[in-house]
Amino acid sequence: MYFDDHPPPHVHVKLRDGRDCIVDLNSFEIQGRVAAREIREALDWIRARQSVLLEQWHRNHA
Repeated sequence: MYFDDHPPPHVHVKLRDGRDCIVDLNSFEIQGRVAAREIREALDWIRARQSVLLEQWHRNHA
Protein backbone atom coordinates (compact mmCIF):
# COMPACT_ATOMS: atom_id res chain seq x y z
CA MET A 1 0.00 0.00 0.00
CA TYR A 2 1.33 3.42 -0.92
CA PHE A 3 0.42 6.70 0.74
CA ASP A 4 -1.47 9.16 -1.47
CA ASP A 5 -2.20 6.43 -4.02
CA HIS A 6 -5.24 6.51 -6.32
CA PRO A 7 -8.64 5.02 -5.44
CA PRO A 8 -10.17 2.48 -5.13
CA PRO A 9 -8.64 1.04 -1.96
CA HIS A 10 -6.04 -1.52 -3.03
CA VAL A 11 -2.70 -3.10 -2.27
CA HIS A 12 0.20 -3.84 -4.55
CA VAL A 13 1.65 -7.33 -4.87
CA LYS A 14 5.06 -7.83 -6.45
CA LEU A 15 6.26 -11.24 -7.60
CA ARG A 16 9.85 -12.46 -7.39
CA ASP A 17 10.21 -12.23 -11.17
CA GLY A 18 9.46 -8.48 -11.06
CA ARG A 19 5.86 -8.59 -12.25
CA ASP A 20 3.33 -6.83 -10.08
CA CYS A 21 -0.38 -6.32 -9.75
CA ILE A 22 -2.98 -4.44 -7.76
CA VAL A 23 -5.58 -6.21 -5.61
CA ASP A 24 -8.80 -4.30 -4.88
CA LEU A 25 -9.55 -4.45 -1.15
CA ASN A 26 -13.31 -4.62 -1.66
CA SER A 27 -13.72 -7.04 -4.56
CA PHE A 28 -10.30 -8.77 -4.53
CA GLU A 29 -10.18 -8.12 -8.28
CA ILE A 30 -6.67 -8.39 -9.66
CA GLN A 31 -5.39 -5.74 -12.07
CA GLY A 32 -2.24 -6.69 -13.93
CA ARG A 33 -0.77 -9.62 -15.79
CA VAL A 34 -0.81 -12.00 -12.84
CA ALA A 35 -3.11 -14.98 -12.34
CA ALA A 36 -4.83 -15.51 -8.99
CA ARG A 37 -3.08 -18.87 -8.62
CA GLU A 38 0.29 -17.09 -8.76
CA ILE A 39 -0.55 -14.91 -5.74
CA ARG A 40 -2.74 -17.35 -3.81
CA GLU A 41 -0.82 -16.87 -0.54
CA ALA A 42 -0.94 -13.09 -0.86
CA LEU A 43 -4.68 -13.20 -1.60
CA ASP A 44 -5.26 -15.37 1.47
CA TRP A 45 -3.26 -12.90 3.58
CA ILE A 46 -5.17 -9.91 2.15
CA ARG A 47 -8.57 -11.57 2.70
CA ALA A 48 -7.69 -12.45 6.31
CA ARG A 49 -6.72 -8.82 6.98
CA GLN A 50 -9.23 -7.02 4.78
CA SER A 51 -10.82 -4.91 7.53
CA VAL A 52 -7.44 -3.79 8.90
CA LEU A 53 -6.15 -2.97 5.42
CA LEU A 54 -9.29 -0.98 4.56
CA GLU A 55 -9.04 0.92 7.83
CA GLN A 56 -5.39 1.71 7.12
CA TRP A 57 -6.22 2.78 3.57
CA HIS A 58 -8.92 5.21 4.73
CA ARG A 59 -6.72 6.59 7.51
CA ASN A 60 -3.83 7.23 5.08
CA HIS A 61 -5.95 8.57 2.23
CA ALA A 62 -8.27 10.94 4.08
